[in-house]
Amino acid sequence: MQTIQPDIVVTDPDSGYLMVVEVNLSDSDHCVNQAIAHIKRLMTAVDCSMGLVVAGERLVLLRDSLELANGESIKMVGEAKLPNSLLPPADEQWRGHPHLEFESKVQGWLENSKLTSNVDQLPDDLKELFSASVMNLLRLGDIRAGGPRWRKLAG
Repeated sequence: MQTIQPDIVVTDPDSGYLMVVEVNLSDSDHCVNQAIAHIKRLMTAVDCSMGLVVAGERLVLLRDSLELANGESIKMVGEAKLPNSLLPPADEQWRGHPHLEFESKVQGWLENSKLTSNVDQLPDDLKELFSASVMNLLRLGDIRAGGPRWRKLAG
């Protein structure tokens, strides 16, 4: 049985999950819906109350109020556009692997978003979605790959 693993995680100092992130190159409705279903399973599996789907230029934020068991209280907080122009260059090692390259760019963008000056430059819809609570998670947490990216090349 294959374990489900997020693409990117934000963890607290004790390695608890603050946010899990699912990345997908395509922003088609079908792909976004699949990614949302997957992130909900991830949030439930790792006991995380915040999830983020980045699909192409679509960004969807989910939050679990923890009022119900098994992820039944996970709701979409909102959606915003993440223009490709905001993404930093990918790590050189992922060149030629589009999904891993995009995943690397998204991780770099999240890391850069920790700085207040970078948040001020976001489009209004994205700034609104990345409220103080989300920004605090990013600032307090360690943002890293959810697992070794090179393993995805073999799969």
